Amino acid sequence: MAAPGEPGEAAFARRIDPAREPGLSPEQRRLMAQVELAQRQRALQRRLRSRNVLLALGIGAVTFGI
Repeated sequence: MAAPGEPGEAAFARRIDPAREPGLSPEQRRLMAQVELAQRQRALQRRLRSRNVLLALGIGAVTFGI
């Protein structure tokens, strides 16, 4: 893995910690928190959707077996 500043690293892919970044305004910190919350909610929905599909298939298989 390339160290910071080396030609192999993409600057846009670096994770920013809003609590430690000195140049961020309160509005920018709030926006970043909203975006991260939306990303976590989308990931949770995908996980729950796949769990529900597997549960439905399992119930269907048990029902079909009876």
